[in-house]
Amino acid sequence: SRHSPNHATRRAEIDDEDDRCPRCGSDRFWTLDRGRRRCARCRCDWMPGRLPLRLTRQEWTALLRWFARGMPSSQIAEETGLERKRVLRALTLTRQAIAGADATASVHAGGTRAERPIVGITLERGRADAKVVPETQAVEIRRAIRAGKRPGPAPGHEVRYDAVVHRGRFYRLKSAHHGTAIGELEAFWAYIRQRLSAKGGIRRERLGLYLAEYSWRYNR
Repeated sequence: SRHSPNHATRRAEIDDEDDRCPRCGSDRFWTLDRGRRRCARCRCDWMPGRLPLRLTRQEWTALLRWFARGMPSSQIAEETGLERKRVLRALTLTRQAIAGADATASVHAGGTRAERPIVGITLERGRADAKVVPETQAVEIRRAIRAGKRPGPAPGHEVRYDAVVHRGRFYRLKSAHHGTAIGELEAFWAYIRQRLSAKGGIRRERLGLYLAEYSWRYNR
């Protein structure tokens, strides 16, 4: 039987990896039929004791080792002996885990087909981050840029970026953290741009996942 969301299980101390969501790491979940579980945060379903995509622990270890080295999916498939389609699915799950629980929302936040997505950049306490700007903020930023003004999100927005990139151009925002050097922001964007260019094109709905991956790599 399935419990209601109000009875999502919470454990103060988790010793068993099966009690954590394999995608976002949350320890809050619903118990479904046949022992399956559903994450209360990202809605991922999983079976305790079974790793995602039915890959063994050894296969996941090998796959992630090559991923951490920056190898393309074709080479990872060759090195691990896995089918490339399974490697691609595994890499998508890995990027979703890096992006966090809001990965699903972030990859669809790039606006309509008529508008290009805007990339928001932050740099705080030595940690750089790049995300697709939600359309509610992107509209305001585009309006300011077209008016020849320095863009800045309207009051009330929780996420404030130090800089944004629109149509390949870099803009420092009014709300940038005090003391953040523009050279550091530009160096981070140069790294992101180089990695995106090397991919030879990324589907719009996957942009948020790749930004999360490259931010993770840059910070490490």
